Amino acid sequence: MIKLFLNTYGIDKPGLISDISKLIYSVSGNIIESKMVRLENIFTIVMSFEIPADNKSILQDKIKSINDLHTTIDTLDSFIKKSNHKEYKFSLECLDSEGIVNHFTAFFRLQNINIDEMDTTTTNAPITGSILFNLDAVLSIPQDINKDELINSLNILSEKYNVKYDLLLLKPE
Repeated sequence: MIKLFLNTYGIDKPGLISDISKLIYSVSGNIIESKMVRLENIFTIVMSFEIPADNKSILQDKIKSINDLHTTIDTLDSFIKKSNHKEYKFSLECLDSEGIVNHFTAFFRLQNINIDEMDTTTTNAPITGSILFNLDAVLSIPQDINKDELINSLNILSEKYNVKYDLLLLKPE
């Protein structure tokens, strides 16, 4: 068995998940983990799964038979996370302002912090109706990073952009 990674997107229509899972099953595959989301009318799937090594090219040909999907399939080995990282939940809330995602993601990049997952939304503030921006993420933070220095830097950044944030260890020891 080999572990594979599938990334696909296309115009949303009923049955896409069924079609893809049926194809994986048809080559004796097993889905391990998946994330699926619809943005506007585009549906996207990111999935890891296992199949017998001999069936990879068969699956790739079968996936191409689904009209209007753009798909890549790669081995999962190159995507395995380093074990010298800890996962943290990071969230922030602020008035919606241009560039806020860039400011924080650039900071994480400079700290060698990987963003494993990220969701953003906007809502209206209850009293004023102002647009609030919310970001929720899972971060892989290297264990050798000084947590106090990281918090201090995040505090400075959050004050600069008037952001409220939380950083919580996902799996405390």
